[in-house]
Amino acid sequence: MTETTGLFEGMATTRSIRRFRPDPIPDDLLRSVLEAATWAPSGSNMQNWRLLVIRDPEKRRKIGELYGDAFQAFYPPERLAEETDPSRRRMMAGALHLAQHMGTEPPVLVLFCRDTPGANPFSREWIRGASIYPAVENLLLAARASGLGGCLTTVHVRYEPEVKALLGIPDGFDTYALVPLGYPRDKFGPVRRRPVEEVTYLDAWGTNLPGA
Repeated sequence: MTETTGLFEGMATTRSIRRFRPDPIPDDLLRSVLEAATWAPSGSNMQNWRLLVIRDPEKRRKIGELYGDAFQAFYPPERLAEETDPSRRRMMAGALHLAQHMGTEPPVLVLFCRDTPGANPFSREWIRGASIYPAVENLLLAARASGLGGCLTTVHVRYEPEVKALLGIPDGFDTYALVPLGYPRDKFGPVRRRPVEEVTYLDAWGTNLPGA
């Protein structure tokens, strides 16, 4: 298998992992996937991310409690009960499991932070993550290649002040993603995505790609 094939296969099979085995992640393996995250591009190559690794059981437990409370507000039980699509029900059931076990099941939580952007008339709120989310994806792909799993979550931001206080994150930094990381209980497999022809246009909105 070529390196290119391996990369494409990894991208096509990196599912969101929300159930984990309790096995600890060796230090050298954890460092290697964290290093892969830092290989990501960032605006002006500022590399202004900070990766906060949480392994302390008590801190993980407290973050899990905050995450669970935030998830309950975002996904009330009736929302799952009202969902009729089988694939979405499976996804939401996995998300619920993670919310109930975030602080106890994954052995590592990785919190992605970056400095708070200053006032910029050309900046938009929705692009603030452009210099952090590529690092999250690098981490997840490196985890996949190493037999680890994880997923990108942002539910914690509902209680971001409490999370920052717990972890001593200083003023001037915001949190952008909380990634649970560990050995998966579920299997990797092909991701389910819309065909590229359904979401891609050529030269003008609504113009299909050739062969679509």
